[in-house]
Amino acid sequence: MTLLQTRVDDQTARRFEKAARQRGESTYAFLQHIVKAAATAAEPDHWDQHWEKLESLNLKPAAKTLSELREEAGER
Repeated sequence: MTLLQTRVDDQTARRFEKAARQRGESTYAFLQHIVKAAATAAEPDHWDQHWEKLESLNLKPAAKTLSELREEAGER
């Protein structure tokens, strides 16, 4: 299956070919890696994961609340 047939300017094509050569791949193999990486969907973060991450950080509670700090500074 041919996925991409696009036209790009010459400079972009040369830079892409150079990047593929530096990685030891053909331009099509390099393009395949890029397309596969882009097509893999990242797993979305859910609230359960959020709370697990928060607990794993072992954060200490703030010594004073914002309202207490403002009161000490004489602000309303």
